[in-house]
Amino acid sequence: MQLRENAPKYEGLGVEIVVIAGQKKEAAAKWLSENPMPFPFLIDEDRAVMKAFNVYNRINIDAFRLAHPSLFFIDGQGQVVYSYVSSNQFDRPKDRDVYNKVQQYLIE
Repeated sequence: MQLRENAPKYEGLGVEIVVIAGQKKEAAAKWLSENPMPFPFLIDEDRAVMKAFNVYNRINIDAFRLAHPSLFFIDGQGQVVYSYVSSNQFDRPKDRDVYNKVQQYLIE
């Protein structure tokens, strides 16, 4: 899923996108200067959020101290109503599947 390119259609549904990255502030700032985002980009330097959401990957063949790429829908009461946790660093949900889940949730 390409969040940057698809952000307007989600915002049109009233969905707020927030990215959380487990990086050092300086590395994230450098990356963001080259890849600006149209939504909040938060830094989880100590990986506390990754650990709280159980997506921290201390060491694996395809990652070292990274989060599994993940997507969470959190409702207005702070409850996780949908999650997608990748099995590896290259696994991403398809945009049409995510969009359908958002629409389904909004209808309920």
